[in-house]
Amino acid sequence: MMKKNVRRAAAVAMMMTMILAGCGKSEESAAPAAAGAAPETKETAAPEETAAQAPETGDAADQDLSGKRAVLLVKKLSSSYWTELEAAAKDKCEEYGWTMETLCPVTADSNEEQIQLLEQSLLDPPDVYLLAPADSEGITPAIEKINEAGVPIINLATKITGEGLEYVTFVGVEYYDIATSAAEALVDLLGGEGSVLILEGTTGSQTSTDIKAGADDVFAKNSGITVLDSQPANYQRQEALTVTQNLLQKYPEVDAIFASNGEMALGAAEAVRQAGRDGIKICALNCSEELVQAIADGKIAFTADDVSWKMGEQASVAAMDYFKGVTMEKERMQDAVIVNEDNLSEYKAKYGIQ
Repeated sequence: MMKKNVRRAAAVAMMMTMILAGCGKSEESAAPAAAGAAPETKETAAPEETAAQAPETGDAADQDLSGKRAVLLVKKLSSSYWTELEAAAKDKCEEYGWTMETLCPVTADSNEEQIQLLEQSLLDPPDVYLLAPADSEGITPAIEKINEAGVPIINLATKITGEGLEYVTFVGVEYYDIATSAAEALVDLLGGEGSVLILEGTTGSQTSTDIKAGADDVFAKNSGITVLDSQPANYQRQEALTVTQNLLQKYPEVDAIFASNGEMALGAAEAVRQAGRDGIKICALNCSEELVQAIADGKIAFTADDVSWKMGEQASVAAMDYFKGVTMEKERMQDAVIVNEDNLSEYKAKYGIQ
């Protein structure tokens, strides 16, 4: 009996030894697996460390952003306002190593042509659009398609207002405020009394609406000012010439003309010259070499520079900031300047006028 117990004890001991050996082997097998997991964790962490250091390699990031293609949409190129805006936007794009294509309707301020141009451009989409719509809401069909294509939009000059439309930021000026400043300066120039004609821009354009509202509000607050008439001349010089000629025939007593842009102011100035009524004071919005020369020559009293060149430049800057991942504010507003005898020398120097 005792021998049997001894044999059983020996067998149990042998089994325990095997079990313990097996457990030890499992633990040894687990150790390499754990050790293998460590490098995987280490490798996963490495990209995070690299990403954290990325901002320090700014030159490389900037180089990666070269070669992009921008499309600028303008309302027309028949005035210095738009040619200066286009030139500034293009200069900045070239500084970034980008190419820029300009789309412009054949008919100035044509919303329908702008839509067609944008839809055609989507056959070979650019990296970014810089858009100045002729009609804030009318441009909606084209913007919807651009949004669907996922191409970022930098809106400039005239704000896109269609419901549900997306753009990165708006680069512009507050035309209501500019018109208010210009109208107040005109009231001061008239000594608070006088009869005024208003030349409006394109009917339906948000810019035109804002300018008209700003001028109307100022003139309405000044009881000595009488607005004789207000008619659109669609930002065109020749049209403004014709409209002003008709208005001067209709109204024998006119003290001033408020023109909603430089081209119309120059057209009005020519009508005034032809009519021999040089005492009429003309104010404008926008700025160009020709306008500054007209102020120097006494044809125009003053203008409110809405810094179109700066809008073009800053639209390209906003596009680059977008690609860099900069947090974008919804508006990037630029400050305007009243150009008159007080600062005329600065503007003459800018344009090289003697």
